[in-house]
Amino acid sequence: MENLSKNDRPREKLKLKGVKELADTELLALILGTGTKDESVLDLSSRIIKEYGFEKLFKMNINDIKKIKGIGDAKASILSSVFEVTRRIIRNETSDIALREAKDVFNYIYPYYYMLEYEALTVIYVDAKLHVIKEDHFTSNSVDYIDMSFKKIIGDAINLNAFGIFLAHNHPQGSLFPSEADIDSTRRLTKICEGLGIHFFDHLIIARGMYYSFSEATNNLVK
Repeated sequence: MENLSKNDRPREKLKLKGVKELADTELLALILGTGTKDESVLDLSSRIIKEYGFEKLFKMNINDIKKIKGIGDAKASILSSVFEVTRRIIRNETSDIALREAKDVFNYIYPYYYMLEYEALTVIYVDAKLHVIKEDHFTSNSVDYIDMSFKKIIGDAINLNAFGIFLAHNHPQGSLFPSEADIDSTRRLTKICEGLGIHFFDHLIIARGMYYSFSEATNNLVK
């Protein structure tokens, strides 16, 4: 850093030209703050960006980040916190949007699933204006987890006086299409909700940045 002219140092460059003029390496250098005894902060940042890029870093949990050479507990905590703030901002931007169609649900829930490498189920409860009342996340290694959750899903919907619910779960292995268990669970939950006057609007499967919607099944793949 000392070898750079003052105006080329990330902090000074930001002040003079604005944050949008900073390269990825410079942005990461500002976040990390310091380098190591073997690398300047710019050299460290350059290597990390070249090896991983922000997109891959964003998906990594704190333990994975700490495995990167030159990243200790403090730097890993900073990066993990920055990425979590980003996810929360994305979620808050969509928090007041009515979930009128599958794409609305996908945009709302995708920040949660973006970095997950394990399967998780999300239940979203909505009011009559289709605004979110509450959402619950569940994880399990069992392929029958949705079946086991019926009692809680319906019980919570009744207690919340929810107008309806959406389901979403991911396929970490990358398949975007429903399994037989997914189809059976969706069919059964639809019947239960119909009997109780609760609207079961949709069930989304998320994989590879796309989704499969049971309500839009004729379209199959939607980016």
